[in-house]
Amino acid sequence: MIRTRRNKQSAMISGINITPFTDVCLVLLIIFIVTANALARESSLRLDLPRAASARTPLPTSITVAITRDQQVFLDNARVTFATLGRKLTEARTQQGVDLLVIKADEGIPYRLVVSAIDAARRVGFDQIALATRQPESSARR
Repeated sequence: MIRTRRNKQSAMISGINITPFTDVCLVLLIIFIVTANALARESSLRLDLPRAASARTPLPTSITVAITRDQQVFLDNARVTFATLGRKLTEARTQQGVDLLVIKADEGIPYRLVVSAIDAARRVGFDQIALATRQPESSARR
């Protein structure tokens, strides 16, 4: 056997530097936490929308008022009250410059709450108001 001498510079590295790997993992963890928090807030509104054969998805440039089964009101995922809904709609309309309002109301709430939301929107100048629905399940799925 032939033995060769190794100097200190040509010695193999016996360890792995995991610092860059840890940095990347921590950045990904932060991104995941921020994204999950935003998604959880958006999906926290559980609504059973009424079914309609002509249901379409709303336009992306709209302001949304959601009324949940327990009669809580949300304006673009921010909780408001019926007393402050008109003022908040005015603020949202001037900030976003949008004239379309979409009302998403759970099918189990009293009709008067939907009428109150429409009335508040009309008082502050919304003339384009849409009621969100969902498409009926097809008979093939049954």
